[in-house]
Amino acid sequence: MGLPGVCFILPLLFLAAGAIQKRQSSRQTEAEIQANVLKEACHRKPLDLVFIIDSSRSVRPYDFEKVKEFLITVLKFLDIGQDIARVGLIQYGSTVKNEFSLKTYKKKSDIERAVKRMMHLATGTMTGLALQYAMNIAFSESEGARPADMYVPRIAMIVTDGRPQDPVAEIAAKMRNSGILIFAIGVGRVDMQTLLSIGSEPHDEHVFLVANFSQIETLTSVFQNKLCGPDYCALSNHGCQHECVNTDDSYNCRCQAGFSLNADKKTCTTVDHCAVNEHGCEHLCVNAEGSYVCQCFEGYFLRVDKKSCQSKRLLFCSRPGAVQSPMNNP
Repeated sequence: MGLPGVCFILPLLFLAAGAIQKRQSSRQTEAEIQANVLKEACHRKPLDLVFIIDSSRSVRPYDFEKVKEFLITVLKFLDIGQDIARVGLIQYGSTVKNEFSLKTYKKKSDIERAVKRMMHLATGTMTGLALQYAMNIAFSESEGARPADMYVPRIAMIVTDGRPQDPVAEIAAKMRNSGILIFAIGVGRVDMQTLLSIGSEPHDEHVFLVANFSQIETLTSVFQNKLCGPDYCALSNHGCQHECVNTDDSYNCRCQAGFSLNADKKTCTTVDHCAVNEHGCEHLCVNAEGSYVCQCFEGYFLRVDKKSCQSKRLLFCSRPGAVQSPMNNP
């Protein structure tokens, strides 16, 4: 008497299992689609990326290996090449060690091997020194960074677990102002205020904190989205008069030195005429309304050309009948 009931239940179980499998297959397909979209977004995308890795003694050998695994995972979705994504790597403790520059490798496999060979320094925590090195050297054209007028994104990704033994806020601000986007990843009991002073704004998009080095892998998909996002500045209709800067979901226009952004957020107006013009003033250039004027140091007057300066003393001595200084007599 029990067999018919069993026979009736079994088809239902098979149907339910099939529905679950279909839903799982659908979810996997959606994940694959998303991965393919991001992979396509990174295809042929140029960027200059420098990893800055904390190699202080507080980072245990096991944790250091976890950081290396994270770097290799990030590399997998980048399109590496001389004309596309260039990658550099520096690590720091009491000193800074350049593992390889933006110009060193042109193949992903070579970069991965170099990451695996990286040896733990196990010394102090001179984070400010590392940031200074990154700005002045790692992102220099001589080390492989593309010229600024090519508008290739310059991105620094710093991983740290401790409190710096040197100042970081001022040098980090200089890096950001120079056009370098900074992602700051803190691990464990890192000083959050220091982390915020390093990362770019908005902080919720550029500053990350994980409990330990084993969790750093959870950030892989986050950075895949951020590094492989659309290049809005590549669109021909962005309308920026001077410079276009990509953000996570759009872009911003930026003006060159000596200019300010107008209310339309596209065009620029000169605010420092002395900085942007070949003014030719011999002594001083002073900004004026809509232009500039030349001025001379005390004891000089401006010549008729409104550019050069002449000493008032020399003018007095050159007048007919003027008494010349004994120093000028033969």
